[in-house]
Amino acid sequence: MPPTTYNLFFTGRDDPRCCVIIGEDTKPVYLCFETPERGMLTSNTRTTVYRNNKDVCARLEWSPGNHLGSASIGSRQLPMSHLVLPGSSNNARAFISADGKRLEWRRRADNPTSYDLYSSPTTKIAAFRRYSQTTVVGPSHGLFQYTFTNELLLVEALLALCLNRWIDLHGV
Repeated sequence: MPPTTYNLFFTGRDDPRCCVIIGEDTKPVYLCFETPERGMLTSNTRTTVYRNNKDVCARLEWSPGNHLGSASIGSRQLPMSHLVLPGSSNNARAFISADGKRLEWRRRADNPTSYDLYSSPTTKIAAFRRYSQTTVVGPSHGLFQYTFTNELLLVEALLALCLNRWIDLHGV
């Protein structure tokens, strides 16, 4: 029997660093990526990821000029660059999960705004697609489909996806 596929919808602003991700796997999922606009009170840019609208589960601390800085995922600290390591091809970037597994986001050649997440060279466990449609939670601009239920891996995968999309949009 094939694994169950879960759907998360990207709503709110159409910005990898500032959006709401909502859906359900074995329980409701609500993640909010918040990044203040430039010119606010601080010179450093920080993306904060909230779970259930209140619990901070991750942060991205951007270096001046919106360059890659550091990431905090729970109690784990690492350079952001570790979430976008060189992959197996020019269109791939890898990261090492908290449990030591190497995963790889691959940008699709036939649709450069789409990405597939692989846990091995041939095992796809998630996909992100642009998805402009009205949903039960309001207008959606992206769809994340995945086949795992590890909460920490979900946050890691979404952070790495955020960075991949940001880099591909802005050439950081």
